[in-house]
Parts: sequence; C-alpha cells; structure tokens
Amino acid sequence: MHSRERDVYYWQERTFLKNVNEEWKEHVLFKIIDKDSVEGVGTATPDVYSGHTFKSTMAILEELRDFIENVPEIENLQTVENLIDRLVGNENTAKTSIMLAICDYISNKYNIDISKLLFSFEEDKYQENLFRIFWNKDANILDVYNEYFTNDKVVKIEFLEKPSMGDLEKISSAFQDKRVWLDFRGLLDFYELTKALDLMRNVEIVALEQPLAKGREKRIELIKSQYPVFWDESIVTVEDLLGLQKISDGVVLNVTKVGGLYNVKKIHDLADVFNLITVISSGIEHPLNIEWSNKIKAPFDIVDLYFDHYIVEEHDD
Repeated sequence: MHSRERDVYYWQERTFLKNVNEEWKEHVLFKIIDKDSVEGVGTATPDVYSGHTFKSTMAILEELRDFIENVPEIENLQTVENLIDRLVGNENTAKTSIMLAICDYISNKYNIDISKLLFSFEEDKYQENLFRIFWNKDANILDVYNEYFTNDKVVKIEFLEKPSMGDLEKISSAFQDKRVWLDFRGLLDFYELTKALDLMRNVEIVALEQPLAKGREKRIELIKSQYPVFWDESIVTVEDLLGLQKISDGVVLNVTKVGGLYNVKKIHDLADVFNLITVISSGIEHPLNIEWSNKIKAPFDIVDLYFDHYIVEEHDD
C-alpha cells in the first residue's frame, strides 16, 4: 500500500469586521504534518475583486491535495511553486496558503526564521507608515479618521467601489490640507481620473495607487502631474514590473496577491534594481498571514499594514 509523504488538512476561519459594511472576511487555512509530527500552517483570503471565492479556492486546494501529500522535496520552494503553477496556473490565493504552510514548516523543522533568509534587513531604515481607510458609499470615513488616526502616519483612502464626482468633492472637503494617499484600485477611467484630481486639488495628495485599470496603465503618461504613481493590482509577476517600471515611482506588494514570500522577494529585489519605492501591503487577512507581512516589512520603504480599526478583537463584545 502506498504511503504518502505527509498529511494535509484545510479549513475555514473568519475575521469579524467593524466600521465597514461587511460582517466578516473568510480565510482558508492549509496545514501539512510530516511523519515526525512537524507541521506548518499557511493562510490566505480570497479576493472577490480578483475573481476568487472561498469555494473556488477550496476546490483548488482539493485539486492539489494529492500533489502536496506526495511531492518528495517540499522544502524546495521554487520547484514546488513551478509544479503548482503547472497544475493550476496563477491561482494565487490557494498557492499562497500552501507556500506559507511550507515556509512555516521549514521554520519549524529547522528552527530558523525563513523571512531572514529570504530578505535582507537594513539597520535604522526610515519607513513611512500608512493609515488605511476603506471608502464605500455607506461609510463615513471622517468618523474613522477622527477616532483612530495618529499623526505619525499618512492617510490612505482605498476605494472599495467607484466614487462619483460628488463623492470625491465631499472627500476633498473633509480632508482639505491633510496628507492623503489615494488608492483608486483602477476603478476610474482616464477622463474620470483627470476630473477627480482636479476636484481634489485642495487635498495634499502624497501618491496615487493603481490610478488606472490593469491594461490601461500607459495613459498615466498623459497626466502632467507631480504625484508619484504606485501600481498594485497591475504588478503580480516580475514580468509585470519589467513592463511598467518606466511609468512607475513605486510598487505595492501583497503576499497573497503575488502568491507567497518567494515571489514578494523576487519582485522587491527587481524594484530595488530600478530604484523604485517599495510598499508592503495587505488586504484584511488571517492574523497568521499578516504576521508574515510584518516579519518581512523591514526592507520596504513604506508600510501599509495598519487597519486594526476594522478588525473585531476576540475580547470585544
């Protein structure tokens, strides 16, 4: 009878939310346990905007179960990742949970901090910190700002849905003279973006993140503005960065978006070659996933991991 190399488990957990019109986030957790009872756990959160759901991600994990149970050299990150890509393509939510589980397994098996092996850490590096505010039509973002904001950070407004010009006028009025980082997530077309920037001229705009949709980035060259441009959703692979580095001031990296720590490292290192500003970011993920982002944040120029004001702590009523 065939004996598998390791056992595999996967399940669901939730993070409950506040200050946003969503009750919870659903995460997938993936665990591997070898014959010596050494284990590793990885997590990721399906992003509906990328076409991933909890059900589709779980289906991919089921598809990969036999492979992960039996692949012999689980510690060889690049080989395992290449094989997963061949089996399921760039399904990065499922892949991230598996790759983080392997990283956790390696750390536990050899008693090492794999984040320090992958990333170089500079002493006394200055880092800008962003304070995340999620905008949608039902949210009063000024309430969140007034209650939770601390002055050592820049306000980042992330648009969860497309704002109208009237919405942008209200934001401009509420945040007049404040330092604001605008993450449009590619929701505006070129004309709407130029109009939006005109309406928000009273705000001290620090940067534009994903100002145009993936595939439409080149039009940003037509905007004669002084705002630094950072691409997020547009840069998922090294090849994406190679294509956009000439119209980029920086790149926003997210562990789940790119499929794990090893891919974060590859894109980060290339961004350094091009002298681009690097941002470590995350969606609302499981605490174990966010823990990895915090472990590797030291080499980045900007940290965008501050959104605890949206997460209900376990001891909250």
